[in-house]
Amino acid sequence: MFRLKNVLFITVTLMLATTGLFAAESAQTQSSYFQKFFIDGGLLVWLVLLPLSALAIQLVIKNCLAIRRNHLIPQEVIDTTNRHIEQDNTLAAVDFLKEQKNFMGLTLHAGLAESFHGRAAMENAMAEMIEQQTTHYLRKIEWLNIIGNVAPMIGLFGTVWGMINAFNGIVIAGGQPEPVDLADGISVALVTTWWGLVVAIPSLAAYGFLRNRIDTLAADTAVESEEILRNIQTFK
Repeated sequence: MFRLKNVLFITVTLMLATTGLFAAESAQTQSSYFQKFFIDGGLLVWLVLLPLSALAIQLVIKNCLAIRRNHLIPQEVIDTTNRHIEQDNTLAAVDFLKEQKNFMGLTLHAGLAESFHGRAAMENAMAEMIEQQTTHYLRKIEWLNIIGNVAPMIGLFGTVWGMINAFNGIVIAGGQPEPVDLADGISVALVTTWWGLVVAIPSLAAYGFLRNRIDTLAADTAVESEEILRNIQTFK
């Protein structure tokens, strides 16, 4: 489903963009920021959290472009179907809708294909197709929900790992460590937690937004389909 090269491309882009943001700062400040938010996080940031962030960005962009009203409920499909029905040519409408792979086209095709079995059959077919398509799109965005829930857990794993290192530093120092002896473990703990939240919060926000959009488009499809159904004059 996901192209590894796309994830790697976005990951590298994020790194370059972050470096660019630091370019305006002094060399010392730039080094400090990069050290704190990237280097101190360790391999967990580079190998897991940054790629997850890139994957989340790719999913958000892809689904925001795909889950749009003019893409899933094209006005052209509605107008053309209504025109065929006004001409009392249901078969032509079915042939036209057979080529449509969007939400509205699939729903209308499922309904009009049952036109010879009566209104109840058409309504049931359209309701089933709307449910199938809604489930299809919800599954596509479910990855954002998974990333949003897994990322904080990965950050928490880094927190526990960092604290283990910090306490090991205390043991090695004989119970009287210098602050520098604890800095490495504490840095890993805090930075991985921070990255986990950075990945999770936008992912969950995007998931909620897209889920609401899917529900809205499913409701709009049902309303438009029922309106078209009323225009059909004869039922068997």
